[in-house]
Amino acid sequence: MIPIKSNLSRANTAKVVFYLLLTISIISFYSLFVQYQLLTDAKNGLGISQQAASANQMRQTVVAVVNSLLLFTSLIVFLMWVYRAYENLTNLKITSLNFTPGWAIGYWFVPIMSLYRPHTVMREVWEETQGYTFSNEEKHNITPPTLVSIWWTLNLINIFVSYFVILVFRGDSSIDGLLTLTLALMIAGVFTIIVKIVTLVMINKIVIFEKDLLTFVKNSNDQQLN
Repeated sequence: MIPIKSNLSRANTAKVVFYLLLTISIISFYSLFVQYQLLTDAKNGLGISQQAASANQMRQTVVAVVNSLLLFTSLIVFLMWVYRAYENLTNLKITSLNFTPGWAIGYWFVPIMSLYRPHTVMREVWEETQGYTFSNEEKHNITPPTLVSIWWTLNLINIFVSYFVILVFRGDSSIDGLLTLTLALMIAGVFTIIVKIVTLVMINKIVIFEKDLLTFVKNSNDQQLN
């Protein structure tokens, strides 16, 4: 008997959280757009009422808090899904794997290595989850991990842009400075939205591979029993 566990519930949980995160990212972009309009009105001499300023501050705070909570939650549920996916591959005795399930998660938190090891982990999950169900003659049918590379590249760009905005544009409390910061945050927000969409597409694709793998292993186990 080959020990393998279904990863569907963890995948579904991750997808729900990322859909919520995508939603709050879109709301955040809209909130920044409203703020940009308010600041533009102020720059043009139209003025901002105390009520409008307070409402804007409250909205931005609520969005930021909800976004932070969802980001933390998304990291946990995503890594739980990745752990189970990698653990299943390890239990299948796939010799080409480079990590243990623990380190497949641990490298996400190791400085420097966290910039490239997670990509390797996800590429192995993508390729090996498919490859186990194919014979050697069918290996050419494996879908290449192009989407994984796009996903990780966008993640790195998103991180770079976010830190760049924080380091370069924060600190100037003038209207022009706040306008520039808000516009920069909106640009960073676009990258964030794209990353969330690509992440969901990648999860959905790997879920299909995992379903095929689970069916293949189940059939193999049934044949052994017979």
